[in-house]
Amino acid sequence: MRRRSFLGAGLALCAAPRLRAQGGSWVRPASPSEPLIWGRTDGVVFGLASSGGMPGPRGLIRTGIWNAASGKAELINFVAVEPVTLGAGSRQSRMGFSEMEKSETDGLQGKQFTAAGWQGTFETLPALPVPVERLSVRIDVEPFTANGAHVYVVARMTSDRPREVAFSVHHQENSAGIEELTLSATMGNYARLRWLWLKDRLVESLKLYDGYAGTGFIDKENYPLEEMLRYGDGDALVLATTNERNPAAVTIPERPFWTYRSAKLTQYWRVPAHDIQPDLRVKVNGRGCYWNSEIRIPGGSAFENFEVRQRYVPGQVFCFGLAPLEPWEMRPPIPRLPARPEN
Repeated sequence: MRRRSFLGAGLALCAAPRLRAQGGSWVRPASPSEPLIWGRTDGVVFGLASSGGMPGPRGLIRTGIWNAASGKAELINFVAVEPVTLGAGSRQSRMGFSEMEKSETDGLQGKQFTAAGWQGTFETLPALPVPVERLSVRIDVEPFTANGAHVYVVARMTSDRPREVAFSVHHQENSAGIEELTLSATMGNYARLRWLWLKDRLVESLKLYDGYAGTGFIDKENYPLEEMLRYGDGDALVLATTNERNPAAVTIPERPFWTYRSAKLTQYWRVPAHDIQPDLRVKVNGRGCYWNSEIRIPGGSAFENFEVRQRYVPGQVFCFGLAPLEPWEMRPPIPRLPARPEN
């Protein structure tokens, strides 16, 4: 079982103060003292632990959407960095969990993530019919003590894909050999993700984990590349959604910070065709209770960790997206499967 650590006090509205939007639709810190949040006012934002920024534990990249009405960033999910190193020992013993391992700098839980440049790198790329703007932010990850991994991630967004952030993964020269370098969306219970959209079927958490009454994580089988949706020029795609019509209508009075307050979104991972390895697979786990509690998730078990895993190749890209659309409304459309929301 994989363990996750989410500090409850930071999950209320999950909003940050207004940042300066540059170029009309870009969000970037205007100074080193401002919250570390980047992205698009018409789509996704991402950030790191910082004063006034999107809340949550260390060792996680924050992902969310920009709320134009409030002028704030709303946290939707966390992305953890999970390198698996080569060598002796079980796979689990060789796997690092960025939000679980203690920092060597201060002994606190969660590896330190730092932005190599607080503003990132901004470029204009020639394209038709109009040029494309691109923002890149390098995120250095403190070395993992347990397995010797030393890695970094480059987050990129482009103006023609405002609803997703592309993460490329890399290792430092002094790193132990890397077998896999996975990015995991780790807070699916916040939005109560219960439907996993594959090529020709819908996997439902309520059926998959039927009968499970524990308070910890539950794992089942992985889903190989052959079961993933294919998109565009051959990109591999998997989507996760709630089964509720209006997830913001459900309150969690025992732990208000677990009350979902944002728009209904489709969350997805997309792997560009040129980065697909033969062992690419989808992995999810689930919970019936919110983290570190015995509070049952309203409506039943939901997917918590949502990720794609494959053999590591330096520079490979994993794109995480948040779209205010149903899967069948996306372009090109995802086939609508025979299922109906429960409420």
